[in-house]
Amino acid sequence: MSADPRSPSLLNALRVRCPLCGHKPITEGYGNVVDECPSCHYSYTHGEDGYWVGALIMNMAVCLISFFVAFLGTILLTWPDVPWGALTFIAIGVMVAVPIWFYPRSKTVWVWADLRIHPYTEDDRPAF
Repeated sequence: MSADPRSPSLLNALRVRCPLCGHKPITEGYGNVVDECPSCHYSYTHGEDGYWVGALIMNMAVCLISFFVAFLGTILLTWPDVPWGALTFIAIGVMVAVPIWFYPRSKTVWVWADLRIHPYTEDDRPAF
């Protein structure tokens, strides 16, 4: 069974590509999403204020989950002699590195999630 060619791809979103067609780049600079995909012309501009708040929340959630996995994982792997000093630096490293790494991906993953909820149809395609 083959995938629908218009079905959004999470893998493309995680690779900071267009979730619909896989075209890269869809960002300008660090995490600034272009107005529309140069390949499939999907519009990333949305009329409603606060559209990208979901991407911000997603970034915070991934950061917190990463922190808890690193923190609890280190405690479980080293119990009863937990290296608290090293764990502090690991936790700080995770809390700095993960949101920086995931920020551009949070926007494309948010677009992917929105496309899963509100599928893109041919009626949405702009006329040329």
